[in-house]
Amino acid sequence: MRRLNFTVKIIVLVLLSVLILMLSSGCRGIFYIPGASYGYYIWEEDSSIYVEWSIDRRDSGFSGSISTDGKITAYDLSGWEKDDLIEVGENKIEFSATLDDKDYSDGFSFSPQDYTYLEFDLKIDDGYDLSRINLGGFLENPEESVFKVKEQYFDQLREKPWYKRPPFYEFFYKLFSNRYFTFTYIFILGIIVIEILRITVFSRRKRKIVNIAVSYAVLITAVVCIYFILRFLVR
Repeated sequence: MRRLNFTVKIIVLVLLSVLILMLSSGCRGIFYIPGASYGYYIWEEDSSIYVEWSIDRRDSGFSGSISTDGKITAYDLSGWEKDDLIEVGENKIEFSATLDDKDYSDGFSFSPQDYTYLEFDLKIDDGYDLSRINLGGFLENPEESVFKVKEQYFDQLREKPWYKRPPFYEFFYKLFSNRYFTFTYIFILGIIVIEILRITVFSRRKRKIVNIAVSYAVLITAVVCIYFILRFLVR
C-alpha cells in the first residue's frame, strides 16, 4: 500500500511538472519539439519576433513573406542551410526553406520598429494550413490565410487568463455548447456513483434513505454549479 501511494505521488508530481512547463512556455518563448512538432511557431521575446518551423520527419517546404508598416532594423537566422533563401528589405521579409529527415527545424528572428502591424503570408508546400500556424506560447491559430498581427498582440496574449487560452477555452466551450449531453452524462455518472455507494456503504448505515437523499441533493447542486462555472468560463 505504501509503495502504491508513493507511485501515485510520483505520477501527480510528473503531471504537475508538465503543466507548469506548459504554462511557463506561455510567458517566455514557445514550446515545440523539432522532429515531432509540425508547422510554424511565432512568438515575441525581448522586442524581437521569432518565426520558426518544424517537421515531424516528413519532407516539407516552407515559404512566405512578412511585411510591416514600420521598419525592420535587424534579423538573425537559426538552423539555416545554404539552399535556404531569405531576402530582407526595409519593411518586408521573403523566405523559402526546406526541411527533411536530416534537418528538423529552421527559422529566423527580426526586430521591427515604429510599426502598428505585421502581415504574415505563410505557406507549407505552397499551400495554406492555418491549423499549422501557431502564435504565442499557447499556440493560437489565425483565422485568415494572410493575417495581420498588431503591435501589442503578443502582450495581449500573455495577459489572457488561462481559461481563455487554447486548449482550455476550446474544451470548456465544447462542454458548454453541448451542455445537454454534458450535463446528462454528468448526471448519469453521478447516479452510478450514488448507487454504488448505496450498495457498498449506505446499506450498512441506519439512515440509508437520508444518505441517499443528501447524495442526490449534492449531485444536483454540483451540476448547477458546473453549469454556471462553464457559462462564466466561455462568456
